[in-house]
Amino acid sequence: MIVKSPFIPVPIVILTMLLSGCSSLLPSPARELSAPAAPEQWQSMAAERVDEPHGWLQRFNDSLLNRLVDESINANPQLQRARALLAEGSALASVAGAERKPGVNASLQAGRSDSGGVIRDQFSLGLNFGWELDLWNKLSDSAKAAEIDRQALLQDYRSARLSLAANVTKSWFAAVEAKQQLQLSRELIRILHDRLEVLEEGYRSGIVAALDIHLARANLAGERSRLTTREQALGRSVRGLELLLGRYPANQLSIANQLPQLPESIPSGLPSELLTRRYDIRAAQLRVESSWARLSRSHKDRFPSFNLTASLGSSTNEFSQLLQGDSIVWSLLGGVAAPLLDGGRLQALEAKSLAQAQQREAGYRDTVLKAFSEVEEALQQEQQLQRFVQQLELSVSESDQAELLAAEQYRAGLVEYITLLESQRRAFDARSTFVQARNQQLQNRINLYLALGGDFVAGPIDAAAQTESRLESDPQPQSTPSASNILIDTSNSANSQTPP
Repeated sequence: MIVKSPFIPVPIVILTMLLSGCSSLLPSPARELSAPAAPEQWQSMAAERVDEPHGWLQRFNDSLLNRLVDESINANPQLQRARALLAEGSALASVAGAERKPGVNASLQAGRSDSGGVIRDQFSLGLNFGWELDLWNKLSDSAKAAEIDRQALLQDYRSARLSLAANVTKSWFAAVEAKQQLQLSRELIRILHDRLEVLEEGYRSGIVAALDIHLARANLAGERSRLTTREQALGRSVRGLELLLGRYPANQLSIANQLPQLPESIPSGLPSELLTRRYDIRAAQLRVESSWARLSRSHKDRFPSFNLTASLGSSTNEFSQLLQGDSIVWSLLGGVAAPLLDGGRLQALEAKSLAQAQQREAGYRDTVLKAFSEVEEALQQEQQLQRFVQQLELSVSESDQAELLAAEQYRAGLVEYITLLESQRRAFDARSTFVQARNQQLQNRINLYLALGGDFVAGPIDAAAQTESRLESDPQPQSTPSASNILIDTSNSANSQTPP
């Protein structure tokens, strides 16, 4: 006896298989991002707390430097590239967001055919509608990742702008130091030349020995050769600064004659504040969040996709009848599709996304550790350079006194000319080293501002804020890293639902 089984429609069988397959997929786990523990205070120096970390450029009280920073912000090619990257990221975020919305396409076609001598015209008009229902928030995850990438690019741009301001300032101080070194060489050459003339007159009178003349001439020639080297150094510094300004490197920029005084206060904060003030740390943390959103999307790609499609159109042999009621047809379709067998491709893509997320997590921790190291290094250099400059200042004073005394004793015939030359060399070297050390102090102070995440204000009206008013009007990222652990739930949030 044969028993016939009841008929089961094929669509119901397929739908049952799809949903049963979904039930075996686990939601993506929550991921936790841990920042390296911040010390209670800096090891090298107890940081002075200043409420306002911005405006470090104003501390140097140099209006010309402020204008140069403004000029670089508007004309530097590298910053323009960062600005274009931000615009590209904004466009990609808009593209990803548009994928969540329905799409409508219109079409109009006209054609003519010849069949056995019978010529026919054909006209068609249609509207096509398509929409993927984002039940599992797949598209939302992609849009979220693109938006976070845009925010990370915004932090990159701000970091590039801050770095540009710092590089312009450091290059400016380097050029000023080069000019001061050149002035020292010219002054020394003038002194050596005048003394050589006196010595030669004394030699002709039989008072000065020939050895003293040869020593004086050799010393003057050596300093003139060093003058050429310092002229080249000044030219390189000025051309490098002009490149940062977006100018042609013509070595025509006017440079100040003296380095500014070192600002007294250090605008630092608690170590943990680095994690909210430094743009590069914000960008690294945002890219971790972006990778988590993409990991969530990769996980959900294994779930079914639901699509709605509709069409409305007409087809006729007469163009005037395109909109006639008897020629209009429409359709509405709904569909579901899910991967059943793909050779493990989707699982491998999810594993790839997981590995990329782990890479960015490690990169974030590395960025934080390097930030702490940069601050500790700059603070240590701050202390060491301060002591170094103090000792050099004393050395300059004592060397000048020794040079004056040696000159008096040489004229009195108490010491040989070689003693005078040595005193001159030491006095000049002390002044040269002192100028170099003061520039090192300024360079290190700027490095400290950068390490602490300080921003800049270039003049009463910030030209950068005017130029970038549209880009910078975007809201700040909602989540910013802190010294404590950061937990971002990628499975139980509103954007990460679990399928049946």
